Amino acid sequence: MLFDTDPQGTCTHWHAQRKKGDIGLVATSGWRLTRDLSMARESNDIIVIDTPPHAEMDIKVSVRAADMVLVPIQPSPADVWAVRETFNTISGESRQCMVVLNRVVHRANITEETKQKLMQLEIPVAEQEIGNRVLFAASMESGLTVLDGFANPSQIEITNLVRGLAAKLGLTFKGKSSSSKSEPVSTSPSTPEEGHNNMVVKKKAVAKKPAAKKPAAKKPAAKKVVKKAAPKKKAAVKKVAVKKPAAKKPAAKKAAPAKKAA
Repeated sequence: MLFDTDPQGTCTHWHAQRKKGDIGLVATSGWRLTRDLSMARESNDIIVIDTPPHAEMDIKVSVRAADMVLVPIQPSPADVWAVRETFNTISGESRQCMVVLNRVVHRANITEETKQKLMQLEIPVAEQEIGNRVLFAASMESGLTVLDGFANPSQIEITNLVRGLAAKLGLTFKGKSSSSKSEPVSTSPSTPEEGHNNMVVKKKAVAKKPAAKKPAAKKPAAKKVVKKAAPKKKAAVKKVAVKKPAAKKPAAKKAAPAKKAA
């Protein structure tokens, strides 16, 4: 059974869109809350009460009736400052309380800083964090939850959160085990009457990356052997005897003809 004690009526609007009759709803507040809770206890195993953020009287009545109080906050200094007063109210009623970090951006420094500040204030923090996922808002429009449809990371977060709560309250958890490494499995109803056509959650195809090729072992770089050029042989110089042109012998003077004797 779901109790909506918030004047904003978010749970009431959500319930009006839900096609299943598996969750009952009581919209109540003020002095009627105590009476309605007493009546609901007789016919329900688990009652979830959605409280307004600042209506102190309604919060006190809800806290007194509860076995566990969950306070969802975002990882921010403003939420840490605001949760102090709420935690004091809960502690005054001697009820178990636990903060659940919601809309968490994973690997952000502010998330760890918020957890450290809550520990310093001695405020218990749930081990399971709820991520900042669009599916939570998208499912509400059709009166659904992240548990209605295909398996997704939001399902795992919620399932693990409920398992942790059940352990603290001594309840038997009957849900399927979930782990962050589980493969997406279709959990949509098999019968047409239970199907939800208003919201289709498409499974993202996981693109398989080609197996990385092992880098080929680098062969040792070949050492360049630089051969020294052989010294050039001096070209053999052949001595060529240059024959000088033979000197012309002077022509022999012809002997003068002998004079005839007179």
